Amino acid sequence: MNKKYLLIVFFTLICSFYGNSQNTESEKIEQLKIAFFTEELNLSTNEAKRFWPVYTKHNAKYEELRSTEWSNIKSRLNNIKNLSQEESDKLLKDYMAYKKTRVEYREDFVTNLKEVISSKQIMMLKKAEYDFHKKLLKQYQSDKSSKK
Repeated sequence: MNKKYLLIVFFTLICSFYGNSQNTESEKIEQLKIAFFTEELNLSTNEAKRFWPVYTKHNAKYEELRSTEWSNIKSRLNNIKNLSQEESDKLLKDYMAYKKTRVEYREDFVTNLKEVISSKQIMMLKKAEYDFHKKLLKQYQSDKSSKK
């Protein structure tokens, strides 16, 4: 029953991926990611209902950090040769604070995940994230080279 449900969900997402031209690329990617992670983690229906809100909340929190803190750091990094020593010290301090916050977010995320999935599934998630991004990059490179 569980495998049948996952196949139906996966098929539905794939159909909506190809059939709904109003979806943005990021929405399409998000739908594929949901299907991929659900299958890779072998989530039951109950686990999926509990997992996705935790995952989505973490991603939103992380994206907010990246869009505010990292974009600020990155813009200063692009001008690093022109920064004074004092400005460079401040940049390094901000960078280290950013990295520390990322680790804290990840630790909170894992703590929250432990309440809904097993430790093995958490590590399977890490691998699924890596595999998904690798496939996405490969697809992007393939699309880019076919347009030349």
